[in-house]
Amino acid sequence: MTTNDSLEIRALSTLLRETLLRADPQYAYLLNPDDPGFVETLKPLSAQTASTPPGPGRKSIAAHANHVLYGIELANRALGGEEGVYETADWDAAWKLETVSQDQWQDLVDRLDEQSKLLIDQVSQPREWDEILLTGAFSIAAHTAYHLGAIRQMLLDVRRF
Repeated sequence: MTTNDSLEIRALSTLLRETLLRADPQYAYLLNPDDPGFVETLKPLSAQTASTPPGPGRKSIAAHANHVLYGIELANRALGGEEGVYETADWDAAWKLETVSQDQWQDLVDRLDEQSKLLIDQVSQPREWDEILLTGAFSIAAHTAYHLGAIRQMLLDVRRF
C-alpha cells in the first residue's frame, strides 16, 4: 500500500496541479513551465467560443470541459469513500452538453476549478491507496493533459471563423 508521504503521492499532486491549474514556473513535467493548465486555459473563454464546435461532427470545448469535470467529480466521490462510483458512471451523458450560455459556462468553469482544487486536496489527505484509486488518480493528469491539448488545437480552428 502507498501512503501520502510517499514520493508517488507527491508526484501525483504535482502532475494534477500542473495539468488542472498551472505548471510550475521552473519545474514542469507535462506542460511548458508556467503554462496554464486546463482550468486556467478555460477561464478567459467566452460561452460562444466554448460552444462553437471546431468543425462538423466534432465536440465543442464546452463538451470537453464537461467530460473532464465528470471524471474529476467521480474521482472526488471515490476518494471521499463512495463505493461503486465507476461501475455506475454514464460517460455518454458527460458528452451531451454542447452549448452553454455565459452563466452556464461560468458555472462550469467555476465547478471545474472547485473540483480540481478538491481533488488536489483529497490526494494529499492521509489514506492507504489501493491500485485502482492510485492508478485512477494518475490517469486524471494524463486524461486532462490530452483534453487540454485537444482544446488548444480546437482554439486554433475556432478562432479562424
